[in-house]
Amino acid sequence: MKNISMKSCGLAPVLPLALVFAIVVNLAPQGSHAAPPNTVASGIERISEPGEEACSAGKFFLPTKSIVVKSGNGRLLPELRASAAQADARQNLLASTLAYLHDDEAMGKAYADLSITGKRGYSHFKTLYHQGQVTEPILLTQLQAQPQSQGFSPEAMLMAVTQTLDRVFRVAHALHELNSPYRAELGYIAVSGEDDEPHRPVNVPTAPYRQYDLAVPVGTHVVHTRYIIADSLHPETPSAPITPITRWRLPEEPQPTLSADAKVLIYVHGMDSRLEEGLDLTKALQKIARETGENWTVVIMDMPTSGYADKIDHTTISPITDIGSGRGFLLFGFNAHGHQNVPVLDFDENFIVSFVDTLDAKIPLKAHLKAVIGGSLGGNMTFRMGRRTDLAWLKSTVTWSPASIWTGLADGSDLFKQIGVVTGWNRAGGDPASVPETDGARNTFFTQAFRDVINFGPIQVVPAQPNQWWRTTWPCFKANKKLARIEREEIYTPNFRLWHWRLGAEQLIFSQQGAPDISRPRYLDNHVRMLLACGKNDHFAFTDICWTTQKVSRRMVNTPGKTLVFENTGHSIHNERPNAFARQIVKFLNEAPQL
Repeated sequence: MKNISMKSCGLAPVLPLALVFAIVVNLAPQGSHAAPPNTVASGIERISEPGEEACSAGKFFLPTKSIVVKSGNGRLLPELRASAAQADARQNLLASTLAYLHDDEAMGKAYADLSITGKRGYSHFKTLYHQGQVTEPILLTQLQAQPQSQGFSPEAMLMAVTQTLDRVFRVAHALHELNSPYRAELGYIAVSGEDDEPHRPVNVPTAPYRQYDLAVPVGTHVVHTRYIIADSLHPETPSAPITPITRWRLPEEPQPTLSADAKVLIYVHGMDSRLEEGLDLTKALQKIARETGENWTVVIMDMPTSGYADKIDHTTISPITDIGSGRGFLLFGFNAHGHQNVPVLDFDENFIVSFVDTLDAKIPLKAHLKAVIGGSLGGNMTFRMGRRTDLAWLKSTVTWSPASIWTGLADGSDLFKQIGVVTGWNRAGGDPASVPETDGARNTFFTQAFRDVINFGPIQVVPAQPNQWWRTTWPCFKANKKLARIEREEIYTPNFRLWHWRLGAEQLIFSQQGAPDISRPRYLDNHVRMLLACGKNDHFAFTDICWTTQKVSRRMVNTPGKTLVFENTGHSIHNERPNAFARQIVKFLNEAPQL
């Protein structure tokens, strides 16, 4: 399996043009502090690695042109979208048999796929399957009753039914079994995420581990998410090929287990990303485990409204006016009313805590937990969690490229500084016209999130957001940038679009440093042992994360731990330097005092 390099896009949601005047590195002096030894503030260690580490973006599949609309960013034809939205597996299977019968293989495959790739469609399919309704005789009877099948021989109709059943069960095994031997030969598998959210990666690289589902309660919500348990020393057995006896059977749903010698790390991915983001670092940790015998076991889940977790309407968490409102002055300016209210950011943090609690009820997770780790949005989360006093199980955090390390962009009365916040706020629904899913909303989103740049004449001041996720000299930059867009096309929904802008605006509002209505810097309350890291090349105009991280680290006199700066490395240290970073993580965690 190739390395799969994913995106850690904690700042991705806000239009780059909105950041022109956002001075996020404005650090007011906090006075001088002594730096006790073995604290984050006691010094910065520079990590310089020669050359580049091996990397790959992984394999993905593109649709045949006959089943997608032109220039639709992967959007399926209207008739296929309608079938996906209906989520009626019986009707999709029948439509598939009719298409095969009329020699339209592309549509035959697509309709069969749509009965299995979406959450609602697959749920209906499983119900029919367990009722004994997904069989050759039943589908043949249904096909024979259709006017479109008249004039075809019994042999031709039987062949169409066989093609449909073969396709749908192979797709089911490819999506749900470990390292399915059938995935490559299936090619592109039809999915319409905006009509029926997929529950597993379909046409993008997928984790080579068993994937589990978990219902995580967060306040009044229940978030259904996907997760993996990547054990370093006890590899899982790959799925066996489908035999003639089992070819029309659904794969069994696995139950999670945890090895007695597991040293567990919870990995929190970046914004808009998915659990596969953590695979490069996981592979590097497993290499160390095989050398030392320590069973580093990485648990990764999809965060809410990211990857293959439920896509949530952010207004069900709180109205967008809870974070503030646009000033309406010359179309920019934001009024946060002197606070940093960030309900969706709070929701994400509480989701992580509830995920640990919920999974611990199934396996002894907390007893084996060594650290919670993450970068970008994940860095924001681990930074915040390090201030909590209700998590006895949280012994260490590994935090890199943390979002919200800057001073809050909504603080004060500087209207130019607030452009980024008000832009995200408007696009998340502050402007009511942005809420409806119009025909052009999908294209507009991908243009704004992936292409917009800031130019002053011939000079580019701030590049497009994907160009900030890795350094452009990284050998896998172009491949990962392309994959980043394809990943989001697969899971795009209206809720995903609006959540993207809302969470982005909240990350710009929030600051790890402090808020106007609190007198004490927040970082002084970080008491959990922390490995804080950044990549030196993560220094883009107005979002200079590494520079700001270093400034803040020198003031974290109350936080046990250390600070690392990786030379010739960008925002995504876990992708660009996974082996070097893994060595530092293991060293740091093994140096932790035994409690």
